[in-house]
Amino acid sequence: MKLPSEKKITLYGALAIALMVNIPRLSALRTGAVMAQYAMVNPFELVFQIGFNFLFCYLVFLYNMQGQNAFKLRLGQNVLILLTGVIVGAYIQRHVFNPHIIRQFYRVTYLARFFTCMVVELLVVRILYLVRETRARELEAEQAKTRFVKAELALLKQQLNPHFFFNSLSTLAGIVREDPAKAQRFIGHLSKIFRGLLQHNESVITVREELKELEAYTALLKMRFENSIDIDIEVPENYLHKTLPHLSIQPLIENAAKHNKATAAMPLHIHVKAYNGCIYVQNNLQPVGFVQEQSGTGLVNLSERFRLLMGTEISITRTDQHFIVSLPLN
Repeated sequence: MKLPSEKKITLYGALAIALMVNIPRLSALRTGAVMAQYAMVNPFELVFQIGFNFLFCYLVFLYNMQGQNAFKLRLGQNVLILLTGVIVGAYIQRHVFNPHIIRQFYRVTYLARFFTCMVVELLVVRILYLVRETRARELEAEQAKTRFVKAELALLKQQLNPHFFFNSLSTLAGIVREDPAKAQRFIGHLSKIFRGLLQHNESVITVREELKELEAYTALLKMRFENSIDIDIEVPENYLHKTLPHLSIQPLIENAAKHNKATAAMPLHIHVKAYNGCIYVQNNLQPVGFVQEQSGTGLVNLSERFRLLMGTEISITRTDQHFIVSLPLN
């Protein structure tokens, strides 16, 4: 996987290396410099030398940056590029600027500069390959996490749907005979729930969206339990834009209704509140007599979703009177 900045790295890197290996001749341009005492520098020749050096470095970068794992397989080709660059560069510079100087002088100086350039470039290329591999692994891990969370959300929906459907049909069967108008309202709320489950495929949604979906579900519970359940939701306006994993609050309310007694004499009180950067779902404890394993599994799954999607975990507090789950928000 190529990095977006690789093109700039090759351009700037080639220029920097070309200037670096020509520092001695560049310093000779300054009057009074030590190098100026030993060498006369033709500015046009120096421009050609740096330009040809830059072209060589850039071509070496381009060649070695192709593919994913070609770095170890191109030693012979790099040697050929090096020798070709030395011969061509030395030939052109000697014949254009100093034909009276022996060709071995230019070949040796070009070989020294180009060999240094190639060593530095191959080190840079190796580092870029390592960065590529690291980035590819990170991207693969991120994609795997996304696939896992989506699969888990789909599984959660599959688990919720039969439970909703069974309980809702049982309640609806009784309401239809007693109050047809109430049955119509019940069906309307039920359709909203399933519509929300089908329409929202996002792993993370806003608190506003989560509470909007929750309205129909809490309405169903109140119609089902009547005076046996009290659901109080208090979320300030400044919390509605915050985010949390989809279907976080609804399963907690479902667990509370499923695993606790709810009668007119002993009503179940469920409170959903927001403060200190969290959503708190609290219910009074009046268990039906045994602890369901499914409830614990659901909380573990919810905590795992928060860990993957939010980078945090939920907090569970159980006292003699209350069961509280806090959901951190982003």
